[in-house]
Amino acid sequence: MSNDQREAVSTSDYLFINGPAVFPFQLFDEEYCVEFSLPEGWKLHTTLKERGGAYCADSYHELADSSFQASPYLKEYEIDEGHSISTIDELNDDLIERVRKVVKDEDKIINSVNHSITSHKYLFYFRFSTLPKGGIEHRDSSSIVASWNADVNSLTTLFAHEYFHRLNVKYLKPKDLELNYEKESYTTLLWFAEGVTDYIAYKSSWTSKAIPISEFLKRIASAIYPLTFNGGEMSLSESSLTTWIKYYRRDENFPNSAVSYYDGGLLMGLLIDLSLFKAGSKIEDIFKEIPREYTFQDLEEVFTGYNVDLTLANRPSREIVEALKDFISVELTDKGKPFLGLIMDGDTVAFVEDGSPADLCGLCPNDKIVSVNGKASDLIAKMDSKELSLTISREGRLKELKLKIGQSPGHKVKISHKDVSKAWAGTDFSFEFDSKVM
Repeated sequence: MSNDQREAVSTSDYLFINGPAVFPFQLFDEEYCVEFSLPEGWKLHTTLKERGGAYCADSYHELADSSFQASPYLKEYEIDEGHSISTIDELNDDLIERVRKVVKDEDKIINSVNHSITSHKYLFYFRFSTLPKGGIEHRDSSSIVASWNADVNSLTTLFAHEYFHRLNVKYLKPKDLELNYEKESYTTLLWFAEGVTDYIAYKSSWTSKAIPISEFLKRIASAIYPLTFNGGEMSLSESSLTTWIKYYRRDENFPNSAVSYYDGGLLMGLLIDLSLFKAGSKIEDIFKEIPREYTFQDLEEVFTGYNVDLTLANRPSREIVEALKDFISVELTDKGKPFLGLIMDGDTVAFVEDGSPADLCGLCPNDKIVSVNGKASDLIAKMDSKELSLTISREGRLKELKLKIGQSPGHKVKISHKDVSKAWAGTDFSFEFDSKVM
């Protein structure tokens, strides 16, 4: 059994199948039909059409792009006439109403490109889990899992993100993103396919009044935060290309060496939108100008007329933040303050920033700090000193280290409005995102 929406779940009272994880293929362009022998009282939901007691796809591509969910507890919540949620869990009216607002808002963008995209009924497969949140997009559905303690704002933007993929990925897609069921596919444009999708998800959730503007601002500030580390030297194109070996195989050194194309792409979406707003337009209007299979050069042609420099995607991603400063105020409010350069998980080092005092003194992730200046003590309480004597345990061996207090390069992000962004937001705004780095 897997609990992942990318694979399959099969228990005594629940079944979920993501097509490629279960059904092998021989030929792409032949009909595939799936029959289920379910216990009495079970219900099944899928976007495939029923033919003679089976659920059939006209090609393997359609089968792979369709999911199945079944359970005796399965229920369907109607969002509106063309959209619903299939789930085994109880959903409240607040979430349904928020998703309704987002779907309506995003459909305006999608229909401006091609009205036929929304002509099929759309189904959200959803369940709560002990897993972190995640989702996978399909043409007429998406599969979403969220933790039990996920807040409604986070859930709303997750639904919004997966739904906008109905346009951006399932209709418009990077030309170099070749469909292959046997190995990873590579593209330099995930920052646009995923990151700009995330931007639209948050903006639509805000403009439709499904989430407050504070949630949108928090997402913007949280996307700037990782670009303040050394990983901000990576470009978004490289981040997109290395997704299989870096983004999906993260270790404790990730902030020092890489950035997320979700974060950087969201900031590029913001930069594009603010640039377009200044020119009297907005990002929602631009998708109809993008070819169905687009290259970087295609995107450049679309955005050059709006004074947007897309070559930022090929340069260190931290330069995006500098470009944003033409529109919003970005401050690193902890710059120059006492600094160690590490993140702690209890008494264990979880992260060491490259070039920081913690790095220079020899601390490593997973080191356990036994004592500070000879006593069991909180590191933060001692940061008014110039130097700390640490006793650490590394793989069961005790070591003595000297840690000199340094000055922070700045990781605590504060964003606030300037003239253009105030008009864009329709209000004054300010938001501060705290840093976990000591």
